[in-house]
Amino acid sequence: MAKDYSPAIKAAIEDFFAQDDWKYEPMDENGIFRTGLSLKSKIKNIKIFINVKDESFSIVSVLPFGADNDTKAATAEFITRANYGAMHGAFEMDYSDGELRYRTSLFVGKGGVPTFEQVKFMMYVNVVTVEKYGDGLMKVLFNLATPEEAVKEIEG
Repeated sequence: MAKDYSPAIKAAIEDFFAQDDWKYEPMDENGIFRTGLSLKSKIKNIKIFINVKDESFSIVSVLPFGADNDTKAATAEFITRANYGAMHGAFEMDYSDGELRYRTSLFVGKGGVPTFEQVKFMMYVNVVTVEKYGDGLMKVLFNLATPEEAVKEIEG
């Protein structure tokens, strides 16, 4: 059964992709677009999922690596430190399998339509944040820095 989604939000996302020249997979029956991006960091590629709902949309960038049992606690600390004070999104970790991702969301309300600028802002906040914090996250995963050291290095 297909999920409920806003055709207007779907059209706004498609408009962003067209205007900003992104390659993507058309939205599926569950309201999800798929795309990806190459980054200028040690994280070379991410998969991006845009989930369109009736009153909102969320963008989830899935990192190409995860935390193993030995690094989950340190990774959770890194994520907590990185997320502290974040206004537009958050890192997440699935504690069961170590999957790491970054999520941004925008609520527009019933009948609301995000502007091109809003969609672009949410997409780029997502991608830039993954790029900014990715190298520090890798240092924590490979025990090259403590979570506190890694976040301090990133945030200055």
